[in-house]
Formats: sequence, C-alpha cells, structure tokens
Amino acid sequence: MQLRKLSLVICLMTFSAASWAETVLVKSQHQIEEYKLDNGLRVILAPNDKENKVYLNTVYLTGSLNDPKSKGGLAHLLEHLAFKGTVDVKGEEFQRRLDQYTLFTNASTDYHSTKYINVVRPDQNAIDQVLYLEAQRMDKLVLQEKFVPSEIAIVMREREVRMDQPFSVLMDQVWKNLYGNQSLGRLPIGDLDELKSINMAELNQFYRDYYAPNNAIIVVSGKFDKATMLKKIEEKFGIIAARKIAESAKVPAFDINKMKQRDFTVQKGSDQIKLNMYVGNKDPNIQSILAISPALMGLVPSGHLYKDLVETGIANDSQVITWLDQDFNLVFVAAVYSPQQDVKKIDQSLIKTVEQAKPFTQSELDRVKNLVKNQGDAIQKDASALGARLADYVVSADGQWDQFFVDLKRIEKLSLSELNQQLTHYFVPEKRLSAHILPTPEDQKKAQQQQAETLKALDEQAAPEPLKDAVEYRTEAAEYLKKSQQYLQQSEQKIQRGQFANGLQYALFPTKTIDGKSYAKITIQFGTAEALFNKGPLLDLTAYLLLRASERYSLQDIADKSIAAGGSASAEAIDNGIAINIVANHEQFADYFQYIVEVLKNPSFEQSQFDLIKQQSLLSLDRPYTEPEVVAALTMSRLTETYQPGDLRYHFEPDLQKKQLDAATREQVQQLYRQFFAMNHAQIAMTGDFDPKAMQKVLKKQLATWSNKEKYQPLSSSYTRFQPQKHHVLAEQREFGNYQALLTMPVSQEHPDAPALMVLSYILGDSQLSSRLGLALREHRALVYGFASHISLDDQDEIGALFIEANYSAGKANEVSQVVHKALADLVKSGVTEQELAAAKANILKKRVTRLEDDRAIHAMLNHQLRYNKKMADRAVRDQAFARLTTADLHNVIRKYIKPEQLLEVMADQYGQDNQDIQPAAIQSK
Repeated sequence: MQLRKLSLVICLMTFSAASWAETVLVKSQHQIEEYKLDNGLRVILAPNDKENKVYLNTVYLTGSLNDPKSKGGLAHLLEHLAFKGTVDVKGEEFQRRLDQYTLFTNASTDYHSTKYINVVRPDQNAIDQVLYLEAQRMDKLVLQEKFVPSEIAIVMREREVRMDQPFSVLMDQVWKNLYGNQSLGRLPIGDLDELKSINMAELNQFYRDYYAPNNAIIVVSGKFDKATMLKKIEEKFGIIAARKIAESAKVPAFDINKMKQRDFTVQKGSDQIKLNMYVGNKDPNIQSILAISPALMGLVPSGHLYKDLVETGIANDSQVITWLDQDFNLVFVAAVYSPQQDVKKIDQSLIKTVEQAKPFTQSELDRVKNLVKNQGDAIQKDASALGARLADYVVSADGQWDQFFVDLKRIEKLSLSELNQQLTHYFVPEKRLSAHILPTPEDQKKAQQQQAETLKALDEQAAPEPLKDAVEYRTEAAEYLKKSQQYLQQSEQKIQRGQFANGLQYALFPTKTIDGKSYAKITIQFGTAEALFNKGPLLDLTAYLLLRASERYSLQDIADKSIAAGGSASAEAIDNGIAINIVANHEQFADYFQYIVEVLKNPSFEQSQFDLIKQQSLLSLDRPYTEPEVVAALTMSRLTETYQPGDLRYHFEPDLQKKQLDAATREQVQQLYRQFFAMNHAQIAMTGDFDPKAMQKVLKKQLATWSNKEKYQPLSSSYTRFQPQKHHVLAEQREFGNYQALLTMPVSQEHPDAPALMVLSYILGDSQLSSRLGLALREHRALVYGFASHISLDDQDEIGALFIEANYSAGKANEVSQVVHKALADLVKSGVTEQELAAAKANILKKRVTRLEDDRAIHAMLNHQLRYNKKMADRAVRDQAFARLTTADLHNVIRKYIKPEQLLEVMADQYGQDNQDIQPAAIQSK
C-alpha cells in the first residue's frame, strides 16, 4: 500500500513538472530581462513606462542562408506566405486582424534571420491578440498553394525595386565575386527561376525545420507590465512543443586576395559616386571602433573626409557607412561628384585620406564619444529603436543582446592610441575593393519597343469585410473618443498661450517627454509672393546658412555645443518663411535655446560657407533627370502648373533653379535676412521639462522686440480642375516604371466634407495589403510591391487632391491604370460597407489617441494651432466628426468628388514617348 502511494506521488510530481515547468530568468542587465521557457523560447523584456506603445519582434534564427540548393528566396517567400492564414485564423482574416490590432506591422528576411514586427498600443487586449496571432504563425501556419504564384509575383516586384538601386546591384556583384551563387552570393530576395521551382513540400519542410520555439526569440520593449507580459507569452507560446532544429548553414571565411575582380562598375541611376570598400572577416575586437569611423571621417565640419574632399571642392559630398555583420566587417568610403569634378583626383584623395590618414586627435575622439553616448541614450528611450537594436544583436552576436551595451562601454573607454592603431591596421590596400557608380548609359534612355499589353478583364471584387461586427468597432471607437477627450483636456490645461506686442505668438507646454528632451519650434512667416518673386533659391540659401556660423561662433563651435547639449538645431525654408527646430536634453535646454537664438540674431553668412553650399547645389543639379519617378513627377508638375516661373509656388524646374542659383550672391542673402527676418508673424512652441515663467522671460527679452514693417501675406492657392489626360512618357530603362494619378477637389481641412474624405482616404489606401488599392494592385494582381495613396487638403484654401503613386513592373502601365480606375469605379458604384466604415473610424481614432499620448506629437501641433487660432478643443471637434460619420456621408462625398473619368494620369518608363511638349492641363479655376 505504501509503495502504491509512493508511486502515485512520483507520477503526480512528474506530471506537475511537465505541465508547469517554470520559466527561467537567464539574464538581467540595464533593466532588461531575458527569460527562457521550457520549450526553449527565449523572451527579452525591456519595459519603459514613459513610452506610449509596445514593440514586439518575433525573431526566427533562420534566413536565406538556409535556402535549399537552387531554391534561393525560399525563406523570404515563406515570410510572405506567413501572412496568409493559419489553422484557426483563415486566409486574409490573419492580415485584417493584424491591421486591426496594431499600429504598424511588417516583416523582413535577411541571411541569418526572419523577423515579424508589430507595434501596438499599450492595451492588454491588443497585446493578447497579437501574441495569439504570432503563436498561431509559429505553430499552426497553413501554407496554401493558391497564394504561391501571386506572392512570387509580388516578390519579383520587390526584387525589381531593390535591384534597380545602384548600391544593391553593386553588392550583388561583390558577394557573387566572393562566394559565387551560394552563401552570401545568393540574395535573400531570390531570383525568378529559382523561386518558380519551389514547391509546397519544400516550403512546409523549411517551416517545420526552423519555425519552432527553440529557434526563436521574442523581443518586447515599451510600455507594458513585465509580469503580465511574461505570463501571456507563457500561455500563448508555452504550449508549443519544441522540435529538432535543422542545422543552419555557415558562411565560409573568405580570402579577399583570391578575388578575381577587385574593381566594380555599376551604371544605373543619375548619381556619380566613387567609392572604396574595406572588407575583412569578422573581428569583434575592431567592430566597435569601425562603428565610429563614419563620424570620425564624415562628421560636419570636423570629419577628415569632409574636410579633405568637400570643403576643398574636390567632391560634392562624402559618405562613410559601416556594415558590421557576424560574418564580415565592411566599411564604405564614398565621394559623390559631378561631371565637372576630376574623378582621378577624387580617387587619390579618398585613398590618401583613409589609408594615409592623419592621426585623430583626442578632441576629435571625445567629440565622437559624446555623440555615440547621445545616440545610445536616445535608443534606450525609444521602444522601437531599442527593440530593433536588441533584435539585431540577438542575431549578429550569437544571442548576446547585451553586446550592444558592451560596445557602448568599449567606445566610452576607448583610448586614442588604440583607435589610431586599429584603424591604421584595418584601412590598408589589401582590404580595399574599388567601385564606381555611374549614370544610366545613354542608349538605355531611348524609347523601347513594347509588345502590346494584354489587358485582362477585371473581375468584380467585393469590398473586403473587416474582422469584427460593426458594433464592436463602434464600441472601440467610442472608447478611443473618450480617451482622446481626456488627453486633450489635460494637455490644454498645461499649455500656456500668449502673444507679445510685436505679434509673436507662443505656446509653452511644460511636461516630461518620453525621451528626456525639450523641444522648440519657431515658424517665421514674412513677405509676399510679389516681394519674394525670383527669390526662392535665396530663401533656401538663407535657411541653410542661418545656423552655420554667427559673429561669435564658428560652425565647429555650434556643432560642439549641440553635441554637449545632446541636441540639434536646424532651419528649413517653407513657403514664404523659415521653420527652426531646436532640441536638447532637459538640463541643457534653456542654455542651448538662448545660444541658438543668439546665432539666429547674428548670423555671419560666411563667404566660404556660401560659396560651398552654392557650388554643391549647382553641381547637384547637374545630373540627368531621367529616372521613372523623377520623369513622372516633373511631368505631373508641368501639367498642373498655374503659376509663373519665379513665383515661390512654381514647381521645381532644374534649368530655372540653376539659373536663379547661379545669379545668387552672399550680399543678396544678407539683404533678404535684414529686410524680412523678424518675429511679427511668427509662432514659437516649447515642449519639455522647463520653467514656463523663466522661458517666457527669455522669449520676451530675446524675441518680443524683434520686428520690422515689411508686409506679410500668406501664399494662397485656388482650386483648379484639370482636363482628364493620360500621358505615357519616356524614362530611362529600369526594372520598373512609375505611375502617378491626380484628382483635385474644392475642399480644405475646414470644409464640412473633410472628415468623410479623410476616412475614405484610409479605406482606399492606408494598408499596403488590405486596403482597397492594396488588394487591387498588390494582393490580387501583383502589379506592384508598394504604392502610396492619400487625400491631401489645404489648411485654409478650398483646394484638395487625391494622389496615387505606384512603381509597377515595366510594361504594365496600362494595366495599373485600369486597376486604379476599376477600384475607384467600384467605390462610386457600391460605396463602402458598414463594417469598412466602422473599422476605419476605429483605426483612425486609435492612431489619433496614440499620437496624443506622446507629448512630442502635441508639440508638433502647437505652431499650426497658434497660426490658425486653434486649441486642443478643435481637435476634439474633428474626433467627434469622425465618430458621427455614416455610410451615407461617405457615399455623398464619393459621389461628389470621386470621378475616375476626370483622373489626370502620368506613367513613365522606357516604353513611353518624349514629354517635351507637355502643356498645363488646367481647364477651370475657382
């Protein structure tokens, strides 16, 4: 009897241990914890209560290196198919659920890993739903053969876009030279012949071999409760059984000295770039030092490469980029130049500056150390940035995510002697590969003969039904509306608004931001369209030079002050005015702000800096404008032009820009500043942890008397209806063409129809996968990899437009046009469903309330509110307008404004016709 009892106890203990095995804490550093579940799944938790979102990245330790022989692209194709449904979440419902519960979702495949990224609100139900979907993807994915052809076609569209980039073509050549058509020599994206040969058995085998909890890591960062998150992950993933993982392929070490080719040339695009690549096998001891080489060599104005090539006028620009991987170290050192510059001299200077480098000084090293510290601090305060960095280190550092912090510490302690010694040993001729990127050859810019397109009949497509019943969506929308109202009221109570006697308006928003920084934005409007006629380039030059030197401070002084404050200051010309953005750590903000204001009030507009930026600008304009997207954009601009050359609203025209810029002088820039730059029609917003009374005194002292008597009038536009046209224009030979469509409407942001049009814009094109255009252009017909669609409405003038753009496979121009027309015609014919509308409203309000949870986003609204005499209550009114919308409201705006027969369309590729005779298409103005 005792033996039977003992046996029963042992059995119960065994059962309990198997069913309730404890999750183990593996590591805890920097307030980040790593756990390991019993089935081998690793979980990295990096909570941050100051964030307003949660970043979840499910990382599988498998990528294209594990593609079977002659099946390149299989891992990437599987990633695409992994959005097509599971045992319990069928077909397109999987993607619709992701769209419903996330703020952002995406995936990527590289050589060593496949990552599924989701960003969600810090809402437990949304987190639970996304965890459930990822657990389904890990254990119950259903790979369906019916989706394979369309996804292969979409992958090919993606490949066309990527391989149309000169840098991608260059790296393909380099890796194939090093490895042949294996290992790194096979691009993760795959190629058509091998993709077409992949069968379902191979896809399912790869899934079983590598998609398992003991081959995955979940990285979670942002605002969440650590105990609850771990418990939910255990519930969803702990029941998934571990599996035997197939052995992963290894990248063989290479000997660069055995390479048959050491010099490469790519002729694609419009840029002229001379670059050297320094390639070495993995060496962890030098990676952190190489990581700071871009700043040491390229930082403005202290970088050695910048000084030797750009300041001297030898090249137009310089770039240093590192690619530090688990298999290799690679540093790119490049110079961008124009036809007027001597490429031989550039080549010599590149080599001399890098391989015969002057030793870096202690001050240069300290400057970069401070910069790296600032960047490290910023990453740790941003959920998405930290989550992505930890996920990258998990893959590249053999699972050691804390290597990120080790590298930061190593740079902090780096000595000058070690720095110079290591860089001298690395940047040597033996490690150098040379490359030259040149513009597309002239013979590829001539019109090609195209076989007539066979246009397929377009099937009727029912509107996609969102996941849940409309009642559930409305419940969510009501909750978001309530939260939004609370945030708006709380924020408005903190904001102190006012106006000084000279007209300067201000809004002070004292708060503690997520990133520990304080922000200021000054928007300065001045002049009129007539007074600034032919002064567009002068305005750009003024903005550029404004913060590059003052009577007291040099450009280097300003750069060092910015680094010390953990901040930056920038100026940009916008319409007839300039916007200045200032950011710094809370502790240094008040001092740094006053420093930048002093620079703004006393700019020196140094002749050397003026000459440099003028030369750079002119040389950058000396390029062919023949890429498909550039040709399409210029053609559309010319078709829709309603202003005279020289007007600030006139479109960018290269020859006119050159002429105006060539005539510009430093004295004219100084005169424009003296004549127009003042605070009479300016707004300033400040957000952060500062004393509002003290900052108000600073503003009063520094800016409240800065005024002039120049007339100011905002630039305005009027609604123009354009004649419906379709232009197929000539562009250089590329893998893809560019499609653009425009439909104007007499509607502003203040128009009663604006809310309905904004919701319609969301339904039409917000999601790349599940919106009306996403399904029509990508998912159902695989014509494009990505597209853009939005309805843009002016702040005040009654002018708006629907704009659609897509890069299509060259030769499919008319089919893209046909699909766009059909999608719009379906809207006109059938309208939208109750569920579509309810889902759109819920998602829009979700994103709007999430935006309010970040005080930096509120900061971005304040200048606009000041200028147009608005407050947070006006945003609440817009939220309520969204919530009240009915399908009848949407059908009304669809009938009023969506007229496919009035589309103005431009398609640019190598099969088009010369566009020199393009004339404006305006037929009616109001």
